Amino acid sequence: MAGPVQKASLKIEDGDTLACLFNPKDFSVTKSNAWEAKAAPGKSAAKPTFGGGQPRELTLQLLFDSTLLTPAVTVKDVANKLFEAMNASKNEGGAKNKSRPPTLTFTWGAFSFEGVSKSLTIAYQLFRPDGEPIRADVKLALMQWDVEGPAGQNPTTRSANALGAHIVRDGDSLPSIAYRIYGDPTQWRAIAEANGIDDPLKLTSGRSLSVPSLDV
Repeated sequence: MAGPVQKASLKIEDGDTLACLFNPKDFSVTKSNAWEAKAAPGKSAAKPTFGGGQPRELTLQLLFDSTLLTPAVTVKDVANKLFEAMNASKNEGGAKNKSRPPTLTFTWGAFSFEGVSKSLTIAYQLFRPDGEPIRADVKLALMQWDVEGPAGQNPTTRSANALGAHIVRDGDSLPSIAYRIYGDPTQWRAIAEANGIDDPLKLTSGRSLSVPSLDV
């Protein structure tokens, strides 16, 4: 028996969670590598040299409609929050000239992606007689924020050693934490078992979770 339809959401770091009224028809995750091939005299082709990997990127399209939002929220409010998330409002470690935009976490069921806004386009499509927009088509591109974890692993067994601890933040879910740590949201059960969590949807902000290491 199919479960209830889960709604996607966008969580702004230290800010609001924007509920997606309509789930996206699709979204894309891309990953690219840098390669360099220098021409060599007398050879038809040069062997490429690996220049490093680039962060993953998520692109998606969302629709917001004021007629379906709460009376206190308008399409302009949603648009302003998204545009504000493009501004460098977060200070990195207290250092000068190290500000950055806040992270955005897109979550839909077991899928979660934390990134920073790379590009944002909002097309207003429907208007009230006074010109106020009531429908907006949002095109958003996010660049992966936390790239230090062992992303891409597909571990099958767990070791007794722990990678460390994770402090639960507002908007966190076990799949989003697993993606941030392991690069694979389906590994959330490892964290649940290590911390005796029976309900993965009930996480208390501020709780410290033990993060187990995973052996291939």
